[in-house]
Amino acid sequence: MDEVRLWALIEDQGERRPLLTPSEARAAVALLRREGSPAADELAARIARRLPAEQ
Repeated sequence: MDEVRLWALIEDQGERRPLLTPSEARAAVALLRREGSPAADELAARIARRLPAEQ
């Protein structure tokens, strides 16, 4: 998927639904941060902000 399409998906503010467990979301954040593109970094930050604080 090219970065323009990825940004379009990130910016789409459709209805939110819980799709992942918190541990799955943390794993997704870690993988996105490794990817290194600006779009992946933004998506990782958005997901991370919604995660509960770790115990």
